[in-house]
Amino acid sequence: MLFRRFMLAFATAVLAFWGAAPALANGKDISFEADTVSVNDEDGSMLAVGNVQMKQAGMTLTADEVRYNRDSDRAVANGNVVFVDADGAIHKSDMMVLDTEFTHIVAETLRSRYPDGSFFIADSGDIKTASISVFDGSRFSPCDCKFENGETPIWDLRATSTRHNVETSTIIHRNVRMHILNLPILYLPYLAHPDWSVRRRSGFLAPSFVVNSDLGLTAFIPYYQVIDDTRDIEFTPYRYQHRGNALKTRYRQYWDNSELNAAIYTASVETYKKNRELVAAVDANYAARIGNGWNVNMRVNRASQDTFMRRYKFDSSTSLKSEVVAEKLDTERYYRVEASDIQGLSSSDTSETDPTVLPHVFYEKIGPGLRETQTVKTEISAIQVDNDEGHDMSRWTGNVELSDRIDTGGIITEVKTGIIGSYYSVQKKPAGATTKTDDMDRVTPQASIGWRAPVSLAGSSRSMVLEPRLQFAYIGGKDGSADIPNRDSADYRIDEANLFLLNRYQGYDYLRPGSRADMGVSAVASDALVGDVTGFVGASYRLSGKPSSGLTVDDDDNLSDIVASLGINPNMPFQINWSGRLASSDFELNESRTTVSGKVRKLGYTVEHVQMAKPYFQSAASDLEEMKLSLSYDLPGGWTASGTQIWDLSNGKTRRDSSTAALKWTGGIQNCLTISLDYDRDMQSDRDISSTDEFMLTVNFKYLGSITQNDLFKRNENK
Repeated sequence: MLFRRFMLAFATAVLAFWGAAPALANGKDISFEADTVSVNDEDGSMLAVGNVQMKQAGMTLTADEVRYNRDSDRAVANGNVVFVDADGAIHKSDMMVLDTEFTHIVAETLRSRYPDGSFFIADSGDIKTASISVFDGSRFSPCDCKFENGETPIWDLRATSTRHNVETSTIIHRNVRMHILNLPILYLPYLAHPDWSVRRRSGFLAPSFVVNSDLGLTAFIPYYQVIDDTRDIEFTPYRYQHRGNALKTRYRQYWDNSELNAAIYTASVETYKKNRELVAAVDANYAARIGNGWNVNMRVNRASQDTFMRRYKFDSSTSLKSEVVAEKLDTERYYRVEASDIQGLSSSDTSETDPTVLPHVFYEKIGPGLRETQTVKTEISAIQVDNDEGHDMSRWTGNVELSDRIDTGGIITEVKTGIIGSYYSVQKKPAGATTKTDDMDRVTPQASIGWRAPVSLAGSSRSMVLEPRLQFAYIGGKDGSADIPNRDSADYRIDEANLFLLNRYQGYDYLRPGSRADMGVSAVASDALVGDVTGFVGASYRLSGKPSSGLTVDDDDNLSDIVASLGINPNMPFQINWSGRLASSDFELNESRTTVSGKVRKLGYTVEHVQMAKPYFQSAASDLEEMKLSLSYDLPGGWTASGTQIWDLSNGKTRRDSSTAALKWTGGIQNCLTISLDYDRDMQSDRDISSTDEFMLTVNFKYLGSITQNDLFKRNENK
């Protein structure tokens, strides 16, 4: 060690004496080590032998020997040469020629590894760390494999010549052949692609091909244009084999506190109206953060034709919502102002039934009461809704609610009192009848008192917490359900989550006077043998007032359906969850949802069964029942197979419903290739939309782009 320090000092002195280190003259420090150093007095050359190491400006050179020539200002490194540049790229060769500032390197049989895992193998390399590097007889791959140990990359590009432009972050190959698992599959005279440092780059993206039973073969190739650091635009023309052509234009722009993302669709395609129709759609979103904590979101979402977006697989929505929303949230207060317009796309929707909200104003404050355990909630709202199922409605509402909690000897008492005041102006517009306007006001006092008594039971190998719960609730005022349109409490069903809420409907329109008793018990247990178990059972009993919807199938009984749930997570590779409702009179199962899921070795599975009585859904034509099976399997070599099948079991029949299947390969540990084969069966039906089968092949090469629509969108949204 002492000898190495001495030689280091000696070599540094020699280099300084001979003026052989321009880097030193430029003020850059060079660290130099070697076992032996000799200097030729005649030509000023230096020879360092044995464990040679040179460091400068974050770069390192190691070799068996380094010979420096003062006249040429070049160093020749031989034997196990390794050069690590300032970005962390590792270059290896048996021989390298370098300048003393490490900005220009020439090497034979070069092997280069970059920080992202990409590598170059070349017969020769001329590397300029700040400009253009040239590799002759090159082999490039972004696959993270141990090529030094003979591991074969999943794919690579082999070219007679490759140029890497650091300034433009571009790699250009000439006379290039793509190999997959060492098999040549494609030849191109020229190929350019961004390097590992690029997030956005103008140019054509890879084409996509989708086979659809209605549209035939769909082909499209996007063109992506970077305008500047904050703006870009993307053009994607679509060619449908049997149905026409379309163009999607997407524009994005970002500011310090706002952003715009707008897509415009134009097409000449087959529709249910014409063999060829000019159609268009827009989906533009603008979001901004303005002073004093406000967030503003604006969206314009419209289509000139009802089925265009769904049939041509741009958007599966059956309605389009345009809106302006401004909201603010702080520790105690929430403000929201919104206006919206709905465009219904189903055959039953018309301009007379598409609702428009202009405006909806909402304010909420939650703060402390007179006692530490008290909470006061205040809500104020105003809304104007037009064309809502033949009605125009204005509503002004105020709500004040006081909550308190008292804990005495393990029994928790919860008290709530409140009052809701509402004023309605409802303009009824029945078809063929005279429009009638009704003005109504309603004051609804509310109160509840409830008790909870958690009990803990413990043994040597098991534990359990039982919590019985009882609540009495009262809703006062007058019943306006026959005259007031119910718009915020539709399709209500009692369940475990809302059983003990004072206002179970969580809206203002459906408030039926009366009193009730709510009761239930929950359990959480843990057993060394069985595992974890959770359960709940509860019901509500009407003490006074008229029957309320959503409590039973026929809405006539005083006692509601019994709501229950059970979850079992045993010490085994599966778990079971069930929730449902049983008729209190005969325990008939009116609603049931059962899920069994788990993973056995490489097979993951989920089985779900759902059954629901018709009266629980206003829109249902019959009882609903369906079975869903989802499977996934980890195949060798990084492949994964998955699929989902849904069967409609309503009315005692078994019908195959929507289906999906996928076969995916992530490229194993090399992280440079993704392949997926997807199948989708869409059961949507409306005018010219019929059930379709679709196959999609996705091949995504790292840095070369994807050949599918879905991956393209995903990639560009993350830029």
